[in-house]
Amino acid sequence: MFPQQWNSVHPVFHVCLLEPVKKSCIPNQHQLPPPPVLVVEQEEWEVAQFLDSNLKRVKLWYLVEWKGLSEDPERATWELFSNLTNSSDLFKDFHTLYPDKPGPNTSRV
Repeated sequence: MFPQQWNSVHPVFHVCLLEPVKKSCIPNQHQLPPPPVLVVEQEEWEVAQFLDSNLKRVKLWYLVEWKGLSEDPERATWELFSNLTNSSDLFKDFHTLYPDKPGPNTSRV
């Protein structure tokens, strides 16, 4: 495995040593989106951010920009709030920026 002298080294490093991935400098090179994550045998894509929200027929919908597909705004899709269960921090961020947009606690009068 590792040399004997490395046995005392703890295999952890501080987050400040991380750097963001650099984009390719090769012109016209298209980077493939990351593959979907399998959650309980189903594909699940990661949300990059919410672009809009809307109430349609008493159901709450969000316009979703997907991680890895963000360079193409036409790939954003409208998704039901009930299908976006793993994005609570992004909901807070979106509604902090746009407090007048419909949200989970919005009711039609």
